[in-house]
Amino acid sequence: MIHILIVENQRLLRDGMEAIIERTDDIKVIGAVDNGEIAIKQMEHLKPDIVIMDVHLPQMDGIRTTKYMKEKYPEVGVILLTSKVDDFIISGINAGADGFLVKAVYAERLLEAIRIAYRGETIFSGEVAQMLATRIRELTMNNKQIFTLRLERLGYTFTKREIDIAFLLKENYTNQQIAHKLFLGEGTVKNYISEIYNKLNIRNRAKVIEFFGNVTR
Repeated sequence: MIHILIVENQRLLRDGMEAIIERTDDIKVIGAVDNGEIAIKQMEHLKPDIVIMDVHLPQMDGIRTTKYMKEKYPEVGVILLTSKVDDFIISGINAGADGFLVKAVYAERLLEAIRIAYRGETIFSGEVAQMLATRIRELTMNNKQIFTLRLERLGYTFTKREIDIAFLLKENYTNQQIAHKLFLGEGTVKNYISEIYNKLNIRNRAKVIEFFGNVTR
């Protein structure tokens, strides 16, 4: 029997997971709490095999709770839940999480993930695996390639020359400096920048620079 502790502050989701798990013969929920501090206090008493925990918990978040649990109870598997795929995934992996699932996961996938984690293997939902694959690809890219990839992921398509100019805009180059660096006339640079503004639907240079800066953070 696989013993589960659920740590989730949304009662509806907590009760839903418990109902799904209780339909099985090999998995049993032995505790369900709404924050990390209570979960840590329950660990010694409950002795779960697997902890299913929300990343975004109030007070003590899922990352800090995972780090504490893995340091004190390294044999316990921790599967983290997230509503969106973001940089918390990297932090969770660094903290020792054994898996990451999006909250919209199907019931069968949740049960499969529990069994996989119980065997000592790592489990990621498709969206999480895709995000990690993208990050790995980025390790072999230069800054401009990463910039281009992330713009494409946001749905923006720029020509190679527009990317050249957008990247220099991000670096706070003036029109004159861009023209000099790319061997273009200033009028040509202005035309390209106008087209970039149109594609972004932003008319303010400072806001465009801010947007491009956020793309690569």
